[in-house]
Amino acid sequence: MSNGFEFFEGTRRESNTAPRITVRRGGLMVLTSAAVKMLGDGATHVRIGFNPKTKAVGIRSAPEEGNGRYRLRSQKNSASRLVDGKRFFAHHGLSFEKARSFDAEDFGDGLIGFRLPEAKK
Repeated sequence: MSNGFEFFEGTRRESNTAPRITVRRGGLMVLTSAAVKMLGDGATHVRIGFNPKTKAVGIRSAPEEGNGRYRLRSQKNSASRLVDGKRFFAHHGLSFEKARSFDAEDFGDGLIGFRLPEAKK
């Protein structure tokens, strides 16, 4: 405490410890280190799927070779990883007007992801 002020010291560290996935406006996904850990040890590439019935986006670890894989890119000064999902979201007709963060869900069989909220009518 200084001159009566109480200084807030954080959520940066706190928010990065929870398994979360943020989708930025252009379709870039940011996975916290906890979400990356859910993919399994040594994950360097992922595949992305969409379930139109449940509106769930699923991400699973993928081998370095093969079709349909995306590289988990490092982010400077952060333990989070980036995945460029622009073409994936465009292919499925999904767009984001602003960044949205989701709690990462474990869908089983090495598949993690998030569910899109229902569209407002």
